[in-house]
Amino acid sequence: MSYPSPGPSGAPQPAAGSAYSPGGPYPQPNVLGNHPVPGQRRNRGVLIGIVIAVVFAIAGLVIFGIVAKSTGAGGFTWGLVFAFVPVIPVIALYLWLDRYEPEPTKYIVVALCWGAFIATLVAIFINTEVSHRLAETGVGGDRSAVFVAPPVEEFAKGSIILLLALIRRKEFDGIIDGLVYAGMVGVGFAFTENILYYGRVFNTLSEEAGSDAGLRGAFALFIIRGVISPFAHPLFTSFIAIGIGVAIRHRSTVVRYLAPVVGYLAAVLAHAAWNASASWAGGGGFILAYLCLMVPLFICLVVFALVMRSREGQMIASRLYDYVRFGWLVPQDVPLIATLRGRKALRQNARRYGPQAEAAAKAFQHNATELAYLRDKIVRQVIGPEALETEKRLLDELRERRPSVPFPPMPAFAQAAPYAGVPMGPGAPMGSGAPMGPGSPGVPGAAGVPGAPMGPGGPLGPGAPGAPVGPGVPMGAAGQGGPMPGGPGTDGPGAGGPGAGGPGAGGPGAGGPGPVGPGGPDGSVPGGAGQTPYPRPQDGYPPAQSGYPSGPPGQQGPPGGYGPYPPQQ
Repeated sequence: MSYPSPGPSGAPQPAAGSAYSPGGPYPQPNVLGNHPVPGQRRNRGVLIGIVIAVVFAIAGLVIFGIVAKSTGAGGFTWGLVFAFVPVIPVIALYLWLDRYEPEPTKYIVVALCWGAFIATLVAIFINTEVSHRLAETGVGGDRSAVFVAPPVEEFAKGSIILLLALIRRKEFDGIIDGLVYAGMVGVGFAFTENILYYGRVFNTLSEEAGSDAGLRGAFALFIIRGVISPFAHPLFTSFIAIGIGVAIRHRSTVVRYLAPVVGYLAAVLAHAAWNASASWAGGGGFILAYLCLMVPLFICLVVFALVMRSREGQMIASRLYDYVRFGWLVPQDVPLIATLRGRKALRQNARRYGPQAEAAAKAFQHNATELAYLRDKIVRQVIGPEALETEKRLLDELRERRPSVPFPPMPAFAQAAPYAGVPMGPGAPMGSGAPMGPGSPGVPGAAGVPGAPMGPGGPLGPGAPGAPVGPGVPMGAAGQGGPMPGGPGTDGPGAGGPGAGGPGAGGPGAGGPGPVGPGGPDGSVPGGAGQTPYPRPQDGYPPAQSGYPSGPPGQQGPPGGYGPYPPQQ
């Protein structure tokens, strides 16, 4: 069998009459890339949101139809009223816990709806089918309540936490985020389950002794489930959340797979023990189990959550001081981001100047907090190299937003914030504790971003080659341009950037005079010679007030590169 000749070798020639000149390069086909059309990603997100809303609506109608059929109209109404009472306070407590970096509202709603509709629908079908196979009657039956309901319900609730941790891998920061989602899915599950229980009691007693007796019985059950133990389902699912939070923050593959499994088993065990005390131990045994098991577990969880939130603030402060070393922030910024009192003080002060100033303060805090979490993941090496580009973007946003924030006088509590052992004195090595970023002195072209510019303003402009930056601080690669932004006596491009000393450290144009920063004609903060000046508020804000602590002595580091990465090993 013969095949046609492949034709002459070499580059193909243009056809006769072609507009391309002979001997020129042959035009290559225009291959379409995978770049999204403007608005395509947004439209896709809207479509996904609509699909999720429709699924939740269908599941809600199905589960509410099942519950209403089981309880009757009167039982469903009263059950709905009693079940709704503890929902708002419990949600408010969990949102109060998550104040450093609040989870997006859409994901909070997804967790609530998953617990109220999807998880309950799965649990009611499986629990009812198992009860029928075990020939048990009543509310689920004793054996299914102890041996079937806990693993089924905890798997149905915990799956959404695992799903959110996988989908939001870059934003899911650890145990606190997991506890918040566990609280939301647990509250949603308890809401629908309580409608069923309250409604059944009301319906049964109403048929036997009238609606008044039914109402009293439903109210008595509400005291037990809605007042004494409203945190039961969130408490059980919290063990799964802790396991997932540990896995997110750990490098070991064994721990990352084993921690969620251990958390799930702990949740099932606690849930089974609670159901066993209610099914088999009688009234006295139930009260004893409540006092000896549920109350201590709840107290331990509350203490654990508060400790984790405190450590969260310490972590944020520690990671932000990495950026203080490199001149992206000044020490006075850190307490306004890493302490709850400081965050409140900044927002209250900004609120005096209108909604726009308050929004700028919130955006500044959110941006810096997100940057601290990202830095922590980089140090822990639990995130890929794409984090460096994200870090660069966040640093640029932070520097752009900072001048529009009206900062308050520094309160006394901020002086207690640690400086994380930053050696900033004359002759101290820059960036002690973390290597310098790309383009920084001593590390030209660090790994990941070779040849990166010195800061958001681009490479250093022409100036006096080899000019010193500060006492004991070398210029870096010889002959790379003029003085670095942020150094004493520097008026070059970028010297007025928010992270390099703020407005008042210089103005655009090499060697041009700049405005005087607060605290003195040399632009220094009172009490710290040569210290990076605190930024002046924008036009329309009152002048900056003194009283900020001077921070570590010596010259601040330059804003070289895009931050203190790669992380120190």
